[in-house]
Amino acid sequence: MVVKLIDTHTHLDDDAFSGDIDSVIALSRSSGVNRWINVGYSPDRWNTTLALVKRIDGMSHMLGMHPGNADEWNEETAGRLAELVRETGPVAIGEIGLDLHWRKDNLSIQEDALKRQLELAVRFTLPAVIHMRGADQALLEVLSRTEQLPHLHFHSFDGNEDFREWIVDRQCTIGVGGLMTRRGSDSLRSWIASVPMDRVALETDSPYLKPQGVRGTRNHPALLPRVAEALATLWGVSPEEVGRVTTDNARRIFKLKPKDAP
Repeated sequence: MVVKLIDTHTHLDDDAFSGDIDSVIALSRSSGVNRWINVGYSPDRWNTTLALVKRIDGMSHMLGMHPGNADEWNEETAGRLAELVRETGPVAIGEIGLDLHWRKDNLSIQEDALKRQLELAVRFTLPAVIHMRGADQALLEVLSRTEQLPHLHFHSFDGNEDFREWIVDRQCTIGVGGLMTRRGSDSLRSWIASVPMDRVALETDSPYLKPQGVRGTRNHPALLPRVAEALATLWGVSPEEVGRVTTDNARRIFKLKPKDAP
């Protein structure tokens, strides 16, 4: 039995797929993954993501400004983003957040972009997909100070214990992917095993974050069943049950219409 899965976080417009995207999609479908949410995370990627959505049946999108691209955030790009959200119907604002792993000198710009985009998500009643790296405390402070928050979905979350408690207490959801399967992720696996099943959606972050043991240089949606199998082991259920639960969760979190979902 092929388990029907939704890949809730992909970068299939990345250059890594420029030569064989149709084959990648065909392999994904044959593996039971026939629904994807592509991430338009910068002005350039807004364009390529929207082009992909027009071309591939079953593709949805989210739009936002990644913290790594925060220097592109200004009134012009903020206005353009709001216009595209209004015109194109994304299923989320994202991925947005804070990233202090690569740069710490533009934290104020990252925070402004994050706050403005959280407001945008509230305005359009959309979930916000959160990226965080090396910024647990800074992000927690911003979110705790924000009066009105949209639903928060944490992409490939690997935060500290305080943040884990905050997520569970506030009914947030998490995206689980290849990071969970890696040898150094024992603490993360232990926590995910305790997270309520209705808070979890599956993702690949293709072409990044390959599951443990995968050869080659890129991740792709056809590998998502490996993540489902690892999660099934953690939860003590079948992969089919993981598929059913996480697909239902993805439909609910991202408000996917029944005709659009597997």
